[in-house]
Amino acid sequence: MTQRFERKERQILIALACFAFLLRVPLAFRSIRDLAGYPYADDAFYVFSIARNIAHGLVPSVDGHTLTNGFQPLLVLLYTPLFWLCGTNAWLAERWTFILNGAIAGLCVWFVAVLLRAMERHNGAERTNAPIFGAAIWAFAYSIFIQLTNGLETGLASLFIIVALILYTQIVNRRSSASTLNRPAWWHLGAVLGFGVLARIDTAILVAIIVLLLVIRAEWRGAVVTGAVAFLISLPWWLFNWIYFGSLMPTSGQAENIWPLPPHENIYRAIQATSDILSLIIYLPDSLSFAMRTAWFAFLVFAISFLIWKAQLLPTLRKTFHMDTVLPLFLFFLVLLVFYTFFFRAPHFMERYFQPARIGWSLLMAMAAAVSVKRRFGRTLITAAAVLCLLLSADRYFPKFFQQNAADFYDVGVWARQHPQEKIGMLQSGVASFVAPNVINLDGKVNTAALVAHQQGRLAEYLREQQFTMIADDKPLVEDLATIARSGELFFDSVGMIDHIQLMKRQMKAPQ
Repeated sequence: MTQRFERKERQILIALACFAFLLRVPLAFRSIRDLAGYPYADDAFYVFSIARNIAHGLVPSVDGHTLTNGFQPLLVLLYTPLFWLCGTNAWLAERWTFILNGAIAGLCVWFVAVLLRAMERHNGAERTNAPIFGAAIWAFAYSIFIQLTNGLETGLASLFIIVALILYTQIVNRRSSASTLNRPAWWHLGAVLGFGVLARIDTAILVAIIVLLLVIRAEWRGAVVTGAVAFLISLPWWLFNWIYFGSLMPTSGQAENIWPLPPHENIYRAIQATSDILSLIIYLPDSLSFAMRTAWFAFLVFAISFLIWKAQLLPTLRKTFHMDTVLPLFLFFLVLLVFYTFFFRAPHFMERYFQPARIGWSLLMAMAAAVSVKRRFGRTLITAAAVLCLLLSADRYFPKFFQQNAADFYDVGVWARQHPQEKIGMLQSGVASFVAPNVINLDGKVNTAALVAHQQGRLAEYLREQQFTMIADDKPLVEDLATIARSGELFFDSVGMIDHIQLMKRQMKAPQ
């Protein structure tokens, strides 16, 4: 699967891959309190807890005994040896996860370059520098950095998607040139896609798209082998979900659909995520109004369309690159866009869910830069974009990670550990439950009993039966919990704040 790079190209690509790796290493040496904060999401600590428990010989669970499927399995399997090697020092294992994610990011940088080289139509002296541009984008762009360094499966899933596209491109190229196609090529593609599904479950959609495209190309044997191998590799996970939980969708996905959303929230977040992907190197405040965000999105679409038309980019790209490679990503994103906007309630995660679009857009940007660099205006624009990318990325990287940042959930976990007699329920319990065993998940992502109680409208009854003494979370969330509890004659009153987290304690008697 290697592509031919000249010596100077290899040196540049190795340097960029090493930079992407080394950029994440300093994050591992921060204080424990900072380790519990940005860039790792609260949900990442569910994954850490599950890996820790498996490493200690327990079932896949956050608390050590409540079985869960609210995680992506391949990442947990990669994290588990770290927690096994580090024994009881869970924070040391968490430090090593930055090293692992750095290695994944470095591999992504390299394989993006390999993919772009595979997409080129020309050889020898006619090769473009698209691989260098693509690798540089993946090494320096902060929007890509944060998606590959959130402690979750995004980076690993991205890696398998990129490698699968390399194999798909090579297969298509060989068929187009009437070259002999080795039979193992289909097996390799199916295996990579299968592990991609284990990395992130919705990659199954990409498997279906690639199989369909192979069928359209009359590659019947290839379609069957690719789909069958991918299915067989991911089959244990599907069986685990169905046998123990009665559904193919993990509880983490089901839990996202419990809570009602404000009108148009999903649409706003979809526009926000898509405009951020199109911006790539420009980062706007999350607080922009719906009207402002929509106007920015419309401006981006207009400006990009105008530049493409004015520079006649599309004919040049088709002439220079095998654009068929981008088609599966484009179709994949369309399906994700429709599903997560209209049939799923997790608007705050759309930036992560739309990662395939970010992969495709970065490829198009690299190809556009490669064909534009010979023009004077193109060189000026590329230079300005590169400087802007470096300045904005540095401005985000250093203040966010090497200044004192809020770690509300960690502080709640420390407080809970100091009060072991309390049984504390939280909707966002990843960090706190990693720190203290008496913090229990209530939104159902990793707690099937809480999920069922939500779905059946029995959350107040569940809180009573499980004898929760406290609830805690961001003020609006914990007040929603208290309201639900009151509907079942269960009363919680505020007893203070820890940073921005409100603590509420159960009353033994109803208020007069």
